[in-house]
Amino acid sequence: MSISRGLFLIAMLFSMGWAGSGQAATKPTSASLTGTWHNAQGKTLTFRANGTVIYHGKRYHFAVSSGGYIQLKGKHGDLTIPFKLAGGRLTLTEGGETTVYRRKR
Repeated sequence: MSISRGLFLIAMLFSMGWAGSGQAATKPTSASLTGTWHNAQGKTLTFRANGTVIYHGKRYHFAVSSGGYIQLKGKHGDLTIPFKLAGGRLTLTEGGETTVYRRKR
């Protein structure tokens, strides 16, 4: 009977997203990117709630994939950019270069 309880407890913890840190892991969504971000060089990105982004001065429609990519589509072409969102930082990797942005308040 105690083995059953132990397995039940483990199953409950994993179903709640427990990964040893006490917090559930969350995947970034389009909504979590909404706002204006800036980097150390003074460049900005603005993700809007309507699904558009201003990236390198050009307007695109964007979507966030579950694999950690931002997909941009627009009249300027399509781009797929790997990203990470953690600790208030948005890290984009494009052309082998990594750029870190922070959200403007």
